[in-house]
Amino acid sequence: MGTRRVVSVLLAALAMAACGEQQQPEGLAGPSLAGKPLNPAACDPNSLNSQITAYFPGNTSTAIKTLKDQLIAAGPNTTNGLAAGYSILQEIGNLSRNQAVDRAAGSTLAQGIIKCTFTATNFPAFPDSSIYNFAPALNADSGGAFYVRGGTNADTPVQGAVGIHTETPNILSGVKPLTGTWETALSGSAGGKALVYGYRISGYPFNTDPFVYEWATIPPATQFAGGALVALCDGVDPSTAMVHETNIGVLAYQGVGAICNTDSTDYSLTIKDTGWGPRALAARLARVVVDALQPQPLEATALLKSGTGGTATTFKSKFQKKTVETVAISFNPDPPATLYQKKMPYAVQVFVSSSVSDAANGVNGVCVYLTGANNNGVNTALGGNHECENEAPGAVSAITRSILVNGQPKAGFADFQLSVTKTGALTITASSKDATGKTGVIGRDDQQFISDVARTNVKP
Repeated sequence: MGTRRVVSVLLAALAMAACGEQQQPEGLAGPSLAGKPLNPAACDPNSLNSQITAYFPGNTSTAIKTLKDQLIAAGPNTTNGLAAGYSILQEIGNLSRNQAVDRAAGSTLAQGIIKCTFTATNFPAFPDSSIYNFAPALNADSGGAFYVRGGTNADTPVQGAVGIHTETPNILSGVKPLTGTWETALSGSAGGKALVYGYRISGYPFNTDPFVYEWATIPPATQFAGGALVALCDGVDPSTAMVHETNIGVLAYQGVGAICNTDSTDYSLTIKDTGWGPRALAARLARVVVDALQPQPLEATALLKSGTGGTATTFKSKFQKKTVETVAISFNPDPPATLYQKKMPYAVQVFVSSSVSDAANGVNGVCVYLTGANNNGVNTALGGNHECENEAPGAVSAITRSILVNGQPKAGFADFQLSVTKTGALTITASSKDATGKTGVIGRDDQQFISDVARTNVKP
């Protein structure tokens, strides 16, 4: 439904009232790693000098050791300690994008710096989990991404690209604030910054999809105020394609031109900037095709680069493009058999899903409309949410988004506060059809929707 416009609630960050066992909007907690959080090894300042010299060549290690001294003197989770720690992590990433590096040494150093920068006892399974193996993210020439964002980076995307040490790097995936700047997006993170890193996973899960990208953050599950746009840049954006995030579901669709296609002047300036030290990290113009990760002529693709994007407020997940064709709408659960006007409004929830990987995968970014009718088919006006345009008379609408289910974010839920002024039998239909007859995911076309019907009785 590429022409449908909705109210700004789709783009807003979702606030959380409480965690507990209740289902809550997406916001504070991202996907958790399995297992009980483990206490990491304590900060070991004596090991950091050797770790620094193992990764940074020659005299370039001197400046990093100075930052390390500042970090140790300030201590973890302090203003100066966080600033020094993030600066070292940024230089670890900068070096990887300018020359071949010892990725294992870089991963060990990053872990050591993280131990001394944060009180990391709440980092799930740090440093033993594979998500904290930073070597793939430091393989910048093969699609790895390792960037510190926040502060004065404006809205420059974080990107993973193949061939970044050549003149024709190919962007695989990227992340940028959905609205505003990184400074705003990361204002709630420790020190106002975060390490955003990722890498391409080949053949996940059974060599059926050649293009899967994993993104994560330090601190884990960093919240992006206003949301983040995650892009998969494969050069195509068919009308049924959406981004699927493991453990959560299908993300709300967004266009990704700002990540996958950049002005050629910016590209040239970035390539000319060859120093390994601190620098402005501009977006790189490139292209990638799904079935062949080979550099393509820049001139042939400068205006054609495209991809598929989705919105998230946190992530620590694998992202891949999936075809979303048939979408089912169902009450979750059915409204009560009897509705009493004196108790209105009633909380009514609708779940929207698609058989992407499994039938339980919810789909975000869908306008769900509820309409009412009596036994004779005469329309009955409903009261409640009005989040989408083009509502039929007497209808209510809400947009599907993620909520917490058993402590884990899950996509595809539309929550209504429903009221009815007319007593008697009531049939409630949940569909994605607006007053003009259009159906579909917001920003997408060609999905087939299966609606649901619930019957109840309204009493005074």
